[in-house]
Amino acid sequence: MDIFVLASGSKGNMTLVKNENTSFFIDAGISYQKIESKMKAYGEDIDSIDTLFLTHEHADHILGLKSLLKSGSIKRVYLTQGTLDALNGEIKPFLPEYTIIRADEKFYHFDFEITPILLSHDAKEPVGFIFDDKNKKFVLLTDTGYVDQSYVDILKNADCYLLESNHDPVKLLNSKRPFYLKQRILGITGHLSNEDAARLMNQLIEKEAIWIVAHISEDCNDIFDIEKAVVDQFEDPSKVTIYYASQTSLPRIKL
Repeated sequence: MDIFVLASGSKGNMTLVKNENTSFFIDAGISYQKIESKMKAYGEDIDSIDTLFLTHEHADHILGLKSLLKSGSIKRVYLTQGTLDALNGEIKPFLPEYTIIRADEKFYHFDFEITPILLSHDAKEPVGFIFDDKNKKFVLLTDTGYVDQSYVDILKNADCYLLESNHDPVKLLNSKRPFYLKQRILGITGHLSNEDAARLMNQLIEKEAIWIVAHISEDCNDIFDIEKAVVDQFEDPSKVTIYYASQTSLPRIKL
């Protein structure tokens, strides 16, 4: 399984996953021009990707959705009913065949067993995903204020996690952002802090695994803060290999 992060953060989010049998996008939060450019940089053909998974309807996850659908290459979309209902009228006419998915209900796409995970975010029906092709297991969890403990067992022991580590709470509180925005980010329907993310990852990783650190705040976080949280929260920090995703970095993970 190969994982390509095209973009991550408040300015846009998009990921490509592929194995020997299929390939698909997760979200489309950057412009079509940027999608083309990033795919070219990876040496991948945008027109060869015919399937899209959506996590939720916020702009940083669907900014390029209309243009991507208009291009005609996407033939199948997986999304929740809440996400479908929240899409604006300009996008819906371009939706191809779509499948409504529900949290905790497994389904299959080619040789992938996929489990949607209910997230706590201020969207209509946001989900993360577990992608398991029987050879490797990949978990994508962004955006969420917390992850319910009932999910810990099924999330454990993946080979790779794309999990947000959004902010350092002290930096966020001392920032010039409006107080209502600080409350939103810190709340249970906001985003995971560095400490929360590292604590969760310590629970999930029992063997060596990769953590693609995602959705990093550009002004209320930095790599030093994230790494400090890992050292503070992990019983054994050596069991995790970290990659950082942003708007400009191009992490490619081959599992």
